[in-house]
Amino acid sequence: MIDTLTGVTGTVPWFAGFALAILVSWGAFVLFVNSWKYWRATKFERDRMRLAWRIARQWRRLAPNVGLARIDENTKGVKDWQGNTKKSITVVPKLKAVPEPWGVRAHIQTIPKVGITEFEKATLWLADAWGCEEVQVKRVKSGLIEVRGIVGNPLDDHQPYAWPTGQEWVLPMGHNPWMRQIEIPLRELSGIKIAGMPGYGKTMLMLAWYAVLADRPEVQPVIFDGKTADPRYGDWAEVAHRAMFITGDNPEAANQRLTDLVRMLKDRPGRLVEERGTHKFWKHGPTCDNPLVPVFMDECHNYIDAGGLRGKEKELIESNQRLMRTVTKEGRGLGFLPIIGTQKQTADAIPTAVRDNCEVGICFPVATLDAAEAALGSAIRKDEANQPTQFVDKEANAGLCVVIGLPGLRGRYDRVRVGDLDEDDITRRVQTAGGLRRDLIPAAAPTIRDATETAGVPLQKKTTRRKTA
Repeated sequence: MIDTLTGVTGTVPWFAGFALAILVSWGAFVLFVNSWKYWRATKFERDRMRLAWRIARQWRRLAPNVGLARIDENTKGVKDWQGNTKKSITVVPKLKAVPEPWGVRAHIQTIPKVGITEFEKATLWLADAWGCEEVQVKRVKSGLIEVRGIVGNPLDDHQPYAWPTGQEWVLPMGHNPWMRQIEIPLRELSGIKIAGMPGYGKTMLMLAWYAVLADRPEVQPVIFDGKTADPRYGDWAEVAHRAMFITGDNPEAANQRLTDLVRMLKDRPGRLVEERGTHKFWKHGPTCDNPLVPVFMDECHNYIDAGGLRGKEKELIESNQRLMRTVTKEGRGLGFLPIIGTQKQTADAIPTAVRDNCEVGICFPVATLDAAEAALGSAIRKDEANQPTQFVDKEANAGLCVVIGLPGLRGRYDRVRVGDLDEDDITRRVQTAGGLRRDLIPAAAPTIRDATETAGVPLQKKTTRRKTA
């Protein structure tokens, strides 16, 4: 019996030594990998790596001081065999910090009574302790949250506009606070609305999107330049040769062109069925015979603001509003994409039926929260960090905007620094694509005349009700 026990106890040091060797080997391997990464990194990347290591090293001391740890209730008042009260155990959420170009990303496992609400309350304390400009928290899944610490302000960094190189149907914008490139997918998109005070970049962004789509033969854009009476001398003049048409700020001329668009839209289902057997545009995507039609409408309020008008002038504006509603409401499934810009998207400048049907909202700096709410929705009043009224500094914030409605945002807002653009570069890109222009607007439908009538009747004969006895 004694020999057996001795034999068993004699094996204990061997297993302990083996386990210790594994732990030492693993630690040495991790140290080697981290040292290799640190040696190969740039100075900028080393700063981020040291920040992540410091946050992980100091976390167990920091968490209790900012209310992100809890005393284990089961250990309160517990006494040892001598009758002395033991020290209570402090439970700290587990943290794993990794460096990022914009700062540090920390994944944290929650514990009872310390969840996302507590971390959101402690963001300012964490920002001060970590040396970050801003700290944001989001829930990844049950029991796991992500804390992002931004060092400096990445939105102050100017980067070149990211012209797309592939054939994806997207419109690039710029980078967000996490240095991620933001793009707007066009498939099944109902429309884009853009607001903001003059001089902050609305028209330049629209011109960039125009240039992005210009070299694709399966795109035929149209332009409503509400900034000028004569479009030959406006911001769109040098690129207008690629569009099916361009019109200035005259509401009557715009009415004629909107009527052309609606006629083309109504004609589109039959052409789609004839070409592909279905009226659903995005099932097979744009083609040369049935192209995507981006409707660029810059300063749209000049066509639809009925304030102070009477008689025929008011009727004309109301007609423009009805035509715009038709294009916006029915265009998504037929390949028409309204891209509508105006300074203040209140109901007098843009019909609410048009504004609320455009799923992507972009707002450059504005002077009031009312203007921000009109462009981005009522929730912007509660999201102080993303309110465009805070960015009213043209020298520093031209090209900075707030966006909502993009995939992945889940109804939240994101700030975007639009990539730097050059007007001459935009013009060069469009000039090479001028030969792709095609006028696909169908001719006006002939009127049908009744044998007993002299006046033309649109679409069908005039009918009369049968009298009943």
